[in-house]
Amino acid sequence: MRHRMVVTWSVVAAICSFVMIAVPGSETVPYHIAWAAFALCFGLEQWSRLATWVGLGVFTVVTGAIIVYRAATEVLDWQETAEIPLMLLLMALMIWHVRRRQQALADLTASAARERAESTMRELLTLRTSHEMRSPLTIARGYLEMMLERPRSTNDLEDLQVVDEELARLTRVCERLVRSMRLGGDLEVTDVHLGNLLGQTAERWSAVATRRWRVEPTSEVLTCSSERLRACLDTMIENALRYTDADDDTVVLYARPMKDAVAVGVADSGRGFSSDVLRSASAHWPDLTMDGVRDDLSQTGLGLSLVRDVATRRGGWVQLGVSQWGGADVAMVLPRRPESRLSTGPRLAVGTEPRTVSAP
Repeated sequence: MRHRMVVTWSVVAAICSFVMIAVPGSETVPYHIAWAAFALCFGLEQWSRLATWVGLGVFTVVTGAIIVYRAATEVLDWQETAEIPLMLLLMALMIWHVRRRQQALADLTASAARERAESTMRELLTLRTSHEMRSPLTIARGYLEMMLERPRSTNDLEDLQVVDEELARLTRVCERLVRSMRLGGDLEVTDVHLGNLLGQTAERWSAVATRRWRVEPTSEVLTCSSERLRACLDTMIENALRYTDADDDTVVLYARPMKDAVAVGVADSGRGFSSDVLRSASAHWPDLTMDGVRDDLSQTGLGLSLVRDVATRRGGWVQLGVSQWGGADVAMVLPRRPESRLSTGPRLAVGTEPRTVSAP
């Protein structure tokens, strides 16, 4: 039943008005009880403007007439009539504050609904982009590989290899675009077993690139979005592949415990970051795009910037350093509890020997 509080207060107001008429000299108590009931009922249910002001008007006129009559017959002092405008003013202020609160809640609810709709749209856009861009690229590269296997002149092979390289670059751009959409979306947060996640990620990438893939065993569990963490790992692995090119190069995935935090990262045995890039990453924190300071293998810097955004939203940071082999070491240092924020700033680190290493 709608407007139950309106009906409830109407009944209370009628009873209090009857008591004021029936018991001369005791008007003050039922009068204030009725107003207190109005404040309670109005706060429990959203009243229409018509019901609010009609109820206030009728009750004020009826009880005001009773109080004025009692004052005229010298049952009450005339000073008691001041209660009439004062209580009406007090209730009007209460109504104004309650309306403001209700409007704020309505705005918050609408904003949350818009965010949910935008998140759903982002997910749909990610799925559509993933399908509509990856599928034709995969088909095109498949046909191109068949053409490369057929006997052709040297010039034709060189041209086809250029096309293959450009398609590979376009595929990587597509992967980054889809990954950035995932990183920006609102994803489910669960307890993620980092050892399983690192192993699955290394196994998936081992089919794409020939490297010496290694995973440090770990029992660490982190409360986070597995999709978002996987996308960050993909970005760091892509960075490691760019700085390694030999089949015997090593790529290590790890999750190392720290004080109140876990460092989830990727280390490699490649050529590593240049000293200029490392100095820029340290000096320009938290801006890891490093505009104007790149080596010949650096690209847009967007990947590390996206990883940085995820880490900082979680209360951590991104750590660039040098691995034990002299290659690159990139890690996300994340607090164990999602609501925590780490107070330590960014730093350059030298990687350590994996304690026990196993290939997926």
